[in-house]
Amino acid sequence: MRDVVRWYADDDSGAELSQRYPPLILHPNLRRDFWPSGWLHDKNLFRAYHSTDWLRAQAHLRTSRRSEDAALMDGLATLSTWHNPDPLQRGLTARVLADTANLTAHSDTLDRAGRSGIGIATISADGHERHLIILHPSTGAVLAYEHAHLTPAGWRARSYLLLLTRTHSPHRWWEQPPTSGAASEC
Repeated sequence: MRDVVRWYADDDSGAELSQRYPPLILHPNLRRDFWPSGWLHDKNLFRAYHSTDWLRAQAHLRTSRRSEDAALMDGLATLSTWHNPDPLQRGLTARVLADTANLTAHSDTLDRAGRSGIGIATISADGHERHLIILHPSTGAVLAYEHAHLTPAGWRARSYLLLLTRTHSPHRWWEQPPTSGAASEC
């Protein structure tokens, strides 16, 4: 399990602070990554929510070996870990999902934090894999994403993404916030 905090700016710079639980032997428990201005250009995060076509294309870039519907779900979840979409952008996400065939909606789906949302799922052609994204019922924000495999006991998660907090900040977490007054010179 990992706790991850990501920061992204419109100039395609970013940072990530990641902590693993439990710590692995010979691997650092705490990891910091930094990307200077322009280094995240390949993710096109600033333009990802420009239109439904662009959003669908961006989501599909994330995973190439999965079905189109599974790649869309995985990609939308991945984009949500980097970018906190505003209400119009969340509307684009909902429109992309609504316009995708073979998805099923499940009201009152609980994520692992106990929050109720609308679950949107796709099942693989062989019926052995499920991709489930859970959206907040009134805001449309992504709450969680699960990739599960069918076992004799039912669905078992291979990976689970739980998005707990989304904020906007004028500075990165390691920078001091700007002071309210200018320092006077002597």
